[in-house]
Amino acid sequence: MKKNSLQSYEARDAYLLIAPLLVLVLVFILFPVISNFYYCFTDWKGFGAVNWIGFDNFSSMFQDDKFWQSLNNTLFLFLFIPLGAFVPLTLAALLRGGLKGWKFFRAIIYLPNVLGYVILGMIFNLCLRSDGPFNSLLRLVGLHSLALDWMSQPFLALLSLGLIYGVWMRIGFGTIYFLAAMGGIDEQLYESARIDGAGWWTIFWRITLPSIRFNIEFWIVMSVIENVARAFSFIYAFSKGGPGYSTYTLEYGLYGVGFINGKMGYASAWATVLFFICAIIAIIQIRLMRRPENE
Repeated sequence: MKKNSLQSYEARDAYLLIAPLLVLVLVFILFPVISNFYYCFTDWKGFGAVNWIGFDNFSSMFQDDKFWQSLNNTLFLFLFIPLGAFVPLTLAALLRGGLKGWKFFRAIIYLPNVLGYVILGMIFNLCLRSDGPFNSLLRLVGLHSLALDWMSQPFLALLSLGLIYGVWMRIGFGTIYFLAAMGGIDEQLYESARIDGAGWWTIFWRITLPSIRFNIEFWIVMSVIENVARAFSFIYAFSKGGPGYSTYTLEYGLYGVGFINGKMGYASAWATVLFFICAIIAIIQIRLMRRPENE
């Protein structure tokens, strides 16, 4: 009897401790998500009357060039995810391999992550202008043909966004993350491979990568989410979606449609598409994490 009473007290205390968090989740996550599913079928400006219009928002969205442009741009950024995983993986392997001063290099590599996305976006916006430091440096070393107008040409702006946000900004945290993952690999595997005459690349490809497969899969999934749902602040400071709509993504398009154009109901339709994309990614991640290691 006393044991059951003790368990009930512990359960009550546990619920009391998580109650504030549950309230926050309900108010700031669950309620907005449910509300979005309602407003996506309405004509609403964010205030005033709410008019039910059924699937008209979705019909307009699928005929909207900005939507398809933003979707294409989002998918284009996915192309940089493999490079955004391979570069920090390689750097982590090099640092772990006994590079002299590797702790110093680790600190330098991670340093940009201390700065926020907005600050980094503003810095690169200034650096990549036609008269910015990057082009000035290229001209100084005689590479005048590479001193391009990075921020005014649509493809170059999108390419710059992919290389900076999808690759360069993943290096710092990615290197630390993969270094931590490699720390769990049995050192005897490396010693045995070296005795057998295996080179650095063979060891990296045959031992390191298979040993941290789950970490790599998790990193790729998180990189997809970063591109889909966490790039707004950087894009806003870097290019504001321009030139034109060349660096628009689904996430940034929500801001443009909802807060600039004042079409909250229409923006909710965009958000619904974004929600299902993130949900599919989350399901894939769960399935990957549950997959047996020997598969």
